[in-house]
Amino acid sequence: MIFRIFSCFLASFVANGLARFGYIVLIPLMITQRAMSQTQSIMLGVAILVGYIFGSIFINLLKRHLSLESIAKISFFIISVSFFACAVETLSFTSAFIWRFLAGGASASLMILAAPLSLPYVKEKLRASIGGLVFSGIGFGAVFSGFVLPLVTKYSLNYAWILLACISLFAFIWSLFALKTLNPAKKQDETKKFKISYFLWLLIISYILNAIAYLPHTLFWVDFLVRDLNFDIILAGASWAFFGIGAAFGSLSSGILGDKIGLKNAHILILVLKAFSCLIAGFYFLLPQNFLLFCLNISVFLMGFTTTGNVVLTNAMALKIAGKEYFSQSSSFLTLAFGIFQAVFSFIFTYSLNFASYSSLFNLCVILHIFSALVLVPIKNLR
Repeated sequence: MIFRIFSCFLASFVANGLARFGYIVLIPLMITQRAMSQTQSIMLGVAILVGYIFGSIFINLLKRHLSLESIAKISFFIISVSFFACAVETLSFTSAFIWRFLAGGASASLMILAAPLSLPYVKEKLRASIGGLVFSGIGFGAVFSGFVLPLVTKYSLNYAWILLACISLFAFIWSLFALKTLNPAKKQDETKKFKISYFLWLLIISYILNAIAYLPHTLFWVDFLVRDLNFDIILAGASWAFFGIGAAFGSLSSGILGDKIGLKNAHILILVLKAFSCLIAGFYFLLPQNFLLFCLNISVFLMGFTTTGNVVLTNAMALKIAGKEYFSQSSSFLTLAFGIFQAVFSFIFTYSLNFASYSSLFNLCVILHIFSALVLVPIKNLR
């Protein structure tokens, strides 16, 4: 079981920590080293978010023909190949977009499956803590990306892609041995009975608001520091690593917090902290220059802490609301809704940068996070 849990940890590490958040560090370097425009470089980040939508849809089709474990293994392999493809210097923007799109679909599958492949097989009293451990991979992946990738790219941007590909390939090989089939393919009539309850709808709406409100931090942060505030790429990468550090702590701490004060109460607290994180970034121009980077690091740390906390607590609440039998379907629907709205608003936010400031985006997200907390209030307190 330890090997299985570690494989699920690697799922969040590779899917979100590297494939999703690792690219945040590379955006300004893609612009400067590969002569891509700002829009093209950000669009490669958006490509993986678009892939999330299709991954969330097709996993329900794949589950009728493949075991959950097989889908996870295939997803690891696709992400690895996509990284290797992006290392090809002659790769066109269109081809790079397609590979990033495929990586997004595979990443969505891994994020959907990380919890169903692990949480149902541990004792109920340990689920929140194990869920925190599994999703801490998001944070550790972001830490790795923030500290290591800027150093590697000093030599060559392609080295960064190859490094990411090799790590993903290791995760694929590990999964071949660690993920024994416990979830065989299910026929359509075995899963069609799933219906979304009122409480699950509220959880989905809250998750959607988070999908929109966390985007400025998780899509533009390094570019914001490098090209708007003129920080060095090493400092900007280190700042992004604080997101990862916060994400690792948030994933582990939120599970414990949920055990102590209840899942709903812990979730609302996490969302209030998310709003505060955006508030700091939204009013960065009022901060003393000597403490600007320090305060921004607090902002991105809090966003990391609360982002994985949100994922852990959302999955734990979904398991309680939908039950073990329908947990996979509810997790898939949550990820689909999250993917659709983060992809759509990634395009909207990217376009809005032509006439709006980063500050205005951060301040909008303060409001969205507050609403995401209020939506959870009617849900009965879950433990």
